[in-house]
Amino acid sequence: MLTSTATMERSLRDDEGVFRLETVVRPDRHNTLRAFGELDMSTRAEFVHSLDRLASASVQVTVDLSEVSFMYSGVANAIIDFTFVHPGKIAVFAPARSVRMVLEVLGAADLFVDTFRS
Repeated sequence: MLTSTATMERSLRDDEGVFRLETVVRPDRHNTLRAFGELDMSTRAEFVHSLDRLASASVQVTVDLSEVSFMYSGVANAIIDFTFVHPGKIAVFAPARSVRMVLEVLGAADLFVDTFRS
């Protein structure tokens, strides 16, 4: 079986540094949104737009937060909101401790997965 992926990457630079999103689209529609840097108020809209676009075209979306150093609670709430709009589609992989704590406090620990398909 031949498997291929398509990757789209967007970078934004703000006063604090570089924020980057990488979208991995697979033929089986089990797709990944990888975030790098800080998910703050200035990057929230881009993150939400990318997650919405990917979730609409996917069977499953893994949000890889392994390279996120900070997450604004508004972004965490957006991820949680997507679980209501796209039930059963959203999973969160490898959030850093500080990011994990924000999601746990908001009651979203059930979104965490230990492995994901790259």
